[in-house]
Amino acid sequence: KKQKIDLDQFYTPFTICQYLIDEFKKGKKIIDPACGTGDLIKNYDGDITLWDISKDVLELCKENYELANKPATFCCINSLKEYSKDNGTYDYCCLNPPFGSSTVITDSEILKHYKLGKTKQEIGTLFIERAINLLKKGGIASIIVPNGYLGNSIKNIVELREYLLQYR
Repeated sequence: KKQKIDLDQFYTPFTICQYLIDEFKKGKKIIDPACGTGDLIKNYDGDITLWDISKDVLELCKENYELANKPATFCCINSLKEYSKDNGTYDYCCLNPPFGSSTVITDSEILKHYKLGKTKQEIGTLFIERAINLLKKGGIASIIVPNGYLGNSIKNIVELREYLLQYR
């Protein structure tokens, strides 16, 4: 519970996970660059790649997939810092990134690589841009976003909406 509060981590209900997966064609390449325990795409029938910044969480994810006898590629990586790794590689990117005021990036060495990077930016917003960068041309990103988030009139959110409209 402490980790959820400190890192703004909230796990996606299995019914939502299954709904998202049912919308994807089988046998394609999919990634979750903020995978947590990996449940979001565990039921996908295709080439699965899972990244997480936490070794401990990634170990739980691996155990989760082993118990389900589900093959996947796992990588302990700071997805935002490794801004160019695997860009243009995946058919699908599916994630539930951390959103919230306690998860803000101020590191200029990370922010300078993102169009949405300013002097500071919420991790969730950067993950949206990262998801789009991971996709092949014509790829699809499915991102769990907090209720009302994209309807907000805060300047950064308006810029995010304008950015997203370029990729519809």
